[in-house]
Amino acid sequence: MMQHKASEIAETEKALLNYCPVTLADEEKLEKGNPILVISFKGEKYSFVSEEKLQKFSNTPSRYSKTKLPVRIPPDNKPVYLHNLQKEENSVTFLEQALGSVVTKGLREIGEQRLKYPTLTVKETMLKLFAIFLKTENPANTEHMKKKYMKKMHTFLEKCTVPEELKDLAEEKGK
Repeated sequence: MMQHKASEIAETEKALLNYCPVTLADEEKLEKGNPILVISFKGEKYSFVSEEKLQKFSNTPSRYSKTKLPVRIPPDNKPVYLHNLQKEENSVTFLEQALGSVVTKGLREIGEQRLKYPTLTVKETMLKLFAIFLKTENPANTEHMKKKYMKKMHTFLEKCTVPEELKDLAEEKGK
């Protein structure tokens, strides 16, 4: 067993995908190890959550080196910050992460509605509705702003039904 400086092996891949073998064996839970607390044993590098767990491994390395990862590993909880994605050369990744689900939901809703605002063309109606929808679904909105845009969308949708109601009334009157 050989101990290394963290800087020497920081870039190399660790055993168990960097999960702490002692935590996995003793507590049966996955916890990422500290990149500074690393030991090399039989050609594999193991990282640990704490110095105590590193010492525990050092005392009985053969017990913990046999630890295996579960078949299903939960997804990483590390958040993806959009300002980091903006710096990438390929802005498609940024747009997909930032807007993908909201845009898809909005476009689906607009496609199903097929509305027309009285003074706008169909295209202008859809663009206006989509803009209001995006403002409503903005995750940075306060609760007050969300309610404000929900009310605005509801009003807009009500006005879009006016031409249909007038048409229905005209048909009834014609009969």
